[in-house]
Amino acid sequence: MMTIDRIDFATRLSENARVLDIGGQKMEGCDPKSAFAIKYGLIEKSAHDYRIVDYQPKPSVDYIVNFNEPDSIGQIRDIITGYRPEVILCMETLEHINYHYELMNELARSVETHGSLVFITVPNNGNWVLNVLGWNHDHSLAFFRDIAHRFVERSNLGQHEVLVAPCMQKYLWYWRIVYGLSIMQPLSWGFLITPKGYQPYPAIEPVISALRTYTTKRFKPRTP
Repeated sequence: MMTIDRIDFATRLSENARVLDIGGQKMEGCDPKSAFAIKYGLIEKSAHDYRIVDYQPKPSVDYIVNFNEPDSIGQIRDIITGYRPEVILCMETLEHINYHYELMNELARSVETHGSLVFITVPNNGNWVLNVLGWNHDHSLAFFRDIAHRFVERSNLGQHEVLVAPCMQKYLWYWRIVYGLSIMQPLSWGFLITPKGYQPYPAIEPVISALRTYTTKRFKPRTP
């Protein structure tokens, strides 16, 4: 199965763009010198302007929003309206929050209104190694491949092109072992939602083309 490195892909999508990273603040206790933190920091370096939405009141968080509270949807709508992001990232976040469909509908509004690219990832509960290790224990939703796809497509994001991206993360050597032990199960399912008429820049076009081919082969088009 083809896979992409989700952080590397997010970095390439963010190149010279206004980027809104929803849930982008590293969790408490994350070592800023860790391989993960260094790799994730490349997203901000790649972007023209980079802002974080998160519930954690940290100096690096530009907008404090708790998506387990009902007023969060009005807050994110105002943030998007004011910032007009060219790229929205929402990686490994939807499984932790209550207002996931409402948030995805606001992301869809940004695709329609501002021509934003949206990249979402959710953990793959089909990876038995992650389940055995308990890495999914604090998630409020479980995502297998087809369930994850329906989850995204049944929001208003499904009115746009949704490309499915099996995701790995390759900054630590043992992720490849997890991938092999799980019988080639991705660590996450990614979804790239593109606006009408989206033309990727040449350096990323081969990846987009591969995702279109994978999505066409593995998933039926949404029935209106």
